[in-house]
Amino acid sequence: MNNQLVKFTTNTKTYNKAGSIEKNDSVLGYHFVNTGSIICFVNNLPLYPSGVLDTMYANYKDTSLYNIRFDLASGTNAELLVFTYEEK
Repeated sequence: MNNQLVKFTTNTKTYNKAGSIEKNDSVLGYHFVNTGSIICFVNNLPLYPSGVLDTMYANYKDTSLYNIRFDLASGTNAELLVFTYEEK
């Protein structure tokens, strides 16, 4: 098992509309936080208000593509905060 430390930076972006999450080859993982007041679906997984989904794990590189959508029938405050961990 390789236990070398990986240097990384973090970036944040807020999403308010359905679509794909920005991705590039240096992404190690994501931390999704539903900062809105309605359900956000991340690849069809419901993320309730104040809910968190984390894909950043030691010795792992997340190569998934993520798409989001909001349950607009339940309200109007659609907001997802995404922290992106990128290898230096």
